[in-house]
Amino acid sequence: MSEPVILEDIILDEDPVGLAETFVPVDPPFTTIISCDDEVEPDDEVYFGVDLPLGDIGEVHAKVISCKASEDDTYVTTLEIMELDERYVTHLTQVLKGESSEGDDSGGPSWALGLKQTNGAFATLVNLPAGLLTGEQIEKIAEVTKAGAGVAKVTHAQRIILLLKPEQVETVSDDLATVGLRIGVLHSGVRNIRGCCGALCQFSQGTNALEKAVEIDKALYGRPMKFDVKIAVSDCMRNCMESYCVDIGLIATAGKYSVYVGGAASSVHYKALKLASSIDPDDVVSVIEKILTWYEAHANEGERFHKAMVRLGLEEANKRQIQVFDQVAAVFEDLDVGYNVSKQLTRNLARALTITTMRNDLELS
Repeated sequence: MSEPVILEDIILDEDPVGLAETFVPVDPPFTTIISCDDEVEPDDEVYFGVDLPLGDIGEVHAKVISCKASEDDTYVTTLEIMELDERYVTHLTQVLKGESSEGDDSGGPSWALGLKQTNGAFATLVNLPAGLLTGEQIEKIAEVTKAGAGVAKVTHAQRIILLLKPEQVETVSDDLATVGLRIGVLHSGVRNIRGCCGALCQFSQGTNALEKAVEIDKALYGRPMKFDVKIAVSDCMRNCMESYCVDIGLIATAGKYSVYVGGAASSVHYKALKLASSIDPDDVVSVIEKILTWYEAHANEGERFHKAMVRLGLEEANKRQIQVFDQVAAVFEDLDVGYNVSKQLTRNLARALTITTMRNDLELS
């Protein structure tokens, strides 16, 4: 029985990617299995980026052990990990080995509490729906930060990472709860709901993403899922919250929301596809609930939304593949676009076919 692929959609490079300033040798080296579009030769040395649970990307230096073509036109490659980004040795090791992070073993989401860092601090994510904080909450975060490593980090997902001392880990949840703050979801659940400035912004389309993100958070935050689910609300087409790059994104036009699904901002990125238009703001939560229920019914355990969409539509997409895909790919052949264009077109077609199925299943248009 073959070993499971641990990492998917990886882009390999023969030169350093530039994410890491310093690499740390792995002692002893270990192996990782990945799926990628590129065929490489045994003994080739490669570099690649890995998405980390805390929202950053770490760089890896590895040597190719073997590379075999798979049924879906990708390559299953076994790598010997040689060096890791000095900043993220612990987290990269966990991800590359397929080890679960600390969390709830009861079938609920994994919570970002007490994740040991390379500098000895213990990182904890704080949930901030729409990135909102009261003055009292800011004071509490400052208090916890001063007692810890003395510095906190704001992430692109509108969350805050607190760097704590070991003795703070057991009490920080209760401490934050005194001002209405919660620990962030790390894996296998609905994560922090992002929201733009909403009605405060001159470009708002008659909606209010701040209020809507908070409403979605109250209804759905922390709901257990097959994998991480990211939700974002943007009150205009400017997409400030990366609503086109998450699992479920809302984009406002003329007082209504369009709903997009299956986006990803990982190493191989996907723009979300439109599932429904003209959704009344009052109906947003119920529509998202339907989408989450559909995802749970159709996704494999540990399968991201966009990957489930590709898998479900891939057989039909392969049947419909047309010559133009290869013609378009040929145009990009000598350009450094970072991925196989023909395969990406096929996957996008597969997602589009799945969208049609979803609309019928959910009775959306």
